[in-house]
Amino acid sequence: MKKKVTGLLMCMMLLCMSLFAGCSLVEPNYKDYYNQAVAVIEDKETGEKIEISKKDLISAYQSYGYSYEQYYSYSREEALKETLNTLENRYITINVAERKFGIDYTGKGFSEKENTYLYQNVVDSLKSNLDSYYNDIIGAEDSEEESDDITFNGYKKTATLDSDLNIHKIDYSTDLLKDFYYTTPRNFYDENDYNLIYENLVESLINDNYKKAFNFYLRDLKASEYGMKLSTDAKSVFAREIERLYKVNYENYVVEKYSISNQSDSSLSSVTASQIVNLYSSKVRASYTQYVIEQDSNYDDNMQNSLNSMYYIKEDSDSTKFFTVANILFKFTDEQQSKFDVCKEKFESGDGGYNKEQYEIDIKKLYSQITPVVRQYNKETGVYEEIESNLTVDDVYKIIEKKLDDLKIAGDVNKIGDAINEFIYLYNEDTGMFNAESNYVIGVKDGEAVSSFVDEFNSASLEMYKNNASIGDMTGLVRTDYGIHVIIYTGKCENLFKGIDSSFELNAEAISTLYSTRVNVLVDKTYFDVLYDEIYTDNYQYFENANLNYLRENYNIYEYTNRYSDLFN
Repeated sequence: MKKKVTGLLMCMMLLCMSLFAGCSLVEPNYKDYYNQAVAVIEDKETGEKIEISKKDLISAYQSYGYSYEQYYSYSREEALKETLNTLENRYITINVAERKFGIDYTGKGFSEKENTYLYQNVVDSLKSNLDSYYNDIIGAEDSEEESDDITFNGYKKTATLDSDLNIHKIDYSTDLLKDFYYTTPRNFYDENDYNLIYENLVESLINDNYKKAFNFYLRDLKASEYGMKLSTDAKSVFAREIERLYKVNYENYVVEKYSISNQSDSSLSSVTASQIVNLYSSKVRASYTQYVIEQDSNYDDNMQNSLNSMYYIKEDSDSTKFFTVANILFKFTDEQQSKFDVCKEKFESGDGGYNKEQYEIDIKKLYSQITPVVRQYNKETGVYEEIESNLTVDDVYKIIEKKLDDLKIAGDVNKIGDAINEFIYLYNEDTGMFNAESNYVIGVKDGEAVSSFVDEFNSASLEMYKNNASIGDMTGLVRTDYGIHVIIYTGKCENLFKGIDSSFELNAEAISTLYSTRVNVLVDKTYFDVLYDEIYTDNYQYFENANLNYLRENYNIYEYTNRYSDLFN
């Protein structure tokens, strides 16, 4: 079981050691107790020493070390030793990275963008901690409000394939802060910028609850320093907290910068095209065995609920056939939905002489009142933001129809998929379509839909399928209890290769098919990408572990277990 933890080392080193996360240990309040070194790392060549204090160890345990006990059944002693080992790896990595990049804790060697990024991270971390206290006071969940942002996460490709079937890694080492935008440069070690952090924090205390949150935050910071004979005025206490947050964010950034640099040191990947094809072949055979030979009865459910993990589609005539659709929904407002529900209940109950003709007039009126949500993309924030618009549902339908018809003439299926995906974020109110791993899957058996969707949705989708729809074909406006839908056909669920009896062979056609076929037509992530990432992740974890062991050989590491043995129970 403990071997499984090895591959998590770099992830653990990247975790922020928050004051507020994890389990607690009993901590005597003595300055010397906290500051005593539980490990010393000595560079064999230079003699430079790095100390890990007992406070560092306790903080790391509170942040992530407790998970060794919770998830891997370690004893407290084993968990603390593993935490200390991870801390040692973290500090060795930082030491090596600082030499490699010519940087240090004061911001030396960093670009203006990097210094601004670290500065902003401190501001955001401080605000996040304050908000945690504030949310506790008002009884709200942390970060719930952020979930309302409409964003497209997409996929960041990690490798390319050349004409000779060689795989090349994509170098992102100079692109670490690609998505970070700023208008005013900041530097943590500029006195004016530094002072602004605390000043802006105080100015953000806009109501009594935020003031209470500030005082609770201050209380806990003081408690964590009890017995250390430090100044206790608010500004001094928060100055030390701000320094702590900078240290954590600086170290996390340096570790990440070093890791990405290692991944990009060679453009030629150790993963081969043969490995890609072999892995795909093994997945197809496993899926074939499960669903064809062993006749797993969960086939239909798994096709609908976890299409991306299905590597063989049953082809016999008795099997359910599946296809996918994308949904763009124009929803009723809450008020309209309430009126619709009342009308429907009244009609279905047959109460009060409310006849079908009047019912249809009333709901037709409600459907006519639906106005589409219209968004535009903000490049700086990566968020699709709602804007005012006079577009009607019919207007949006025509926009979608015109664009897709033009692309169908050009015949590029991937561009059609990209356009459908863009429309989902510009107009759609069906949250299930945002960043979905696959589109909605509908089965067909004996001419009927195998699906959990409402009848109107199934009927319109099935009609497209029976009429041999092509990717990008649309239904008309489909009315359901949720509002108005535009349903777009996105393809049959079919095997990439015919036949299972013979092994897939490495050839240009096979690898090219995997390289060019998207797992979901709406997102530029192919079967090649999925398989490469799986193999590369395993290989790179092995490399990182081997590299850490190599780096450790250049240091003398002295551990003083007796100095933290009181924490074992």
